[in-house]
Amino acid sequence: MSKIDKTFLRDITGNIEKIDLDKSENLSNKILKEQETRRRLLTHARINGCERDMLLLFAKADNTLKNCTNENERQGIGKLFIVEVYKLLGGSGQLFVDGQLVCDDRSNE
Repeated sequence: MSKIDKTFLRDITGNIEKIDLDKSENLSNKILKEQETRRRLLTHARINGCERDMLLLFAKADNTLKNCTNENERQGIGKLFIVEVYKLLGGSGQLFVDGQLVCDDRSNE
C-alpha cells in the first residue's frame, strides 16, 4: 500500500476567503484557447456529474455553428450555448458575455 503525500497541507492557512466577482480586479482578462476552455468545462462537468450532457452540448454547438452563414448569427448562437453551459454547471446570478448581460437568475431568488 502506497502512502498518500500530505505535504501540501502545511501550505494551507485555513483561512477561506470568498472572492467578490463584482470587482473587476478579481476577474482574469486572460483568454484561453478553445481547446483548453473545453477541457476545463468538461472537468468541471465531470465533478458535477454532467459530463455526458456537456459532451452532447459541445457536439450540438459544433454542428449548429458549422451551418452558420454570417458572423452575427455565430455570435448569437455562441451566446445561447454559453448560457446553456452556465445553466448546466449550476450557474446562478448574472452572466455577462463581452460586457453584455445574457442571463440574470438573481431575480428568481
